[in-house]
Amino acid sequence: MASVEERPLFSPETFSAFSYRDFRVLWTATFVRSAALALELVARAVLIVELTGSAVLLGAVLAAWMAPNLLLSPFAGVIVDRYPYRRVLIGSFLANAVASGVLFVLLIVDQAQSWQVIALSALSGIGFVFFNLARRALLPVIVESAHLRSATALSQTGQTSVKIGGALLAGLLLSIADLTWMFGLMTAFSLLAALLGGMIQTRQHPKPDGKEEVRSIIGQITAGARWAIDTRWPIAVLVISAMSYMFLQPYEAVLMPLVVIDELGQHRSWVGYLAAVGGLGATLGAVWLASLKEIRSPNLLMVGLIATGGASLIGIALAPHLAVVAVCVFFATACVYNMATVPNLALLAHAPEEMRGQALTLMNLVQGTILIGALIAGALVESLGPQGGLLTMAACLLGA
Repeated sequence: MASVEERPLFSPETFSAFSYRDFRVLWTATFVRSAALALELVARAVLIVELTGSAVLLGAVLAAWMAPNLLLSPFAGVIVDRYPYRRVLIGSFLANAVASGVLFVLLIVDQAQSWQVIALSALSGIGFVFFNLARRALLPVIVESAHLRSATALSQTGQTSVKIGGALLAGLLLSIADLTWMFGLMTAFSLLAALLGGMIQTRQHPKPDGKEEVRSIIGQITAGARWAIDTRWPIAVLVISAMSYMFLQPYEAVLMPLVVIDELGQHRSWVGYLAAVGGLGATLGAVWLASLKEIRSPNLLMVGLIATGGASLIGIALAPHLAVVAVCVFFATACVYNMATVPNLALLAHAPEEMRGQALTLMNLVQGTILIGALIAGALVESLGPQGGLLTMAACLLGA
């Protein structure tokens, strides 16, 4: 009988990006920063629920966090293209440290109010815009083009894998400690990420200094728009991404805290535990994507993610037990956190070096539609309740 050759679970390309020292440092910095974000997403939602109990304000907090994507993305892309990526990355970490640190102090003196949470969420969102752009723009600089797909997908795992431990830690802290110390821990994580960012030894080429070579911000934005038009990037991909960001992404930050606390009657710590389940799904999805030799049909893959996400929202809304909700959260969050990877791969592969920041701005602008989705989700929950809100958002996803 002829022997059957065993195929490895992952191809050699899957983890090839880790052979680069700077990528390992960047991945670690991303991991630490994302630990702060995992804590922030849980703590901020629970804080607003405890301060106000308002679904509309819960949506407003997420909207404030995503507003910079719509308002600053073109300019942020210009800044990333003009200045060393490492410096921009470190600045983004420090902005997040200030946002969580101020709220930490306000909670210590018992002066935290909902408008302050919203304002500081906006500052955190500004940091997140520059973090995402600088992190992704660094990838083609620190790894060779042959390993770019591995680097892009694995970089995503730096964000998603920590969501498991970070969310579990958030749940544990919510069960044994005060919210105040969660914001203190976020601040420490952001400062550590800034320290790690300073350890990156980038090979990025210096920017031109001559006045004749320095274009105006408007000129660079125009050049970015012209590049996007000339490359004929499929509009369908951006539209599918926008649908995901509007009707799938907000479920975790806006609806899940209310589903857990109000609908299921569980302790607030379960907001963190279910977020950890979602992080596991997102991480496994990112590793699976990195293991693929090629993506033959990005559009078809994104449609499949949208359909799976919509079905998962229906499952969360109608689930009779917490265990069923956990399974649905696993798949829904996997879809959410892996939707951006496919278009990002295409953008990085086709953008010239001097236009990478502007090219990535396209997806940042699309991500800004979460602002619209957060406000819609808050209004739906306020009028229809968490279950009705979930079903309506699922119908929008599947109907599109």
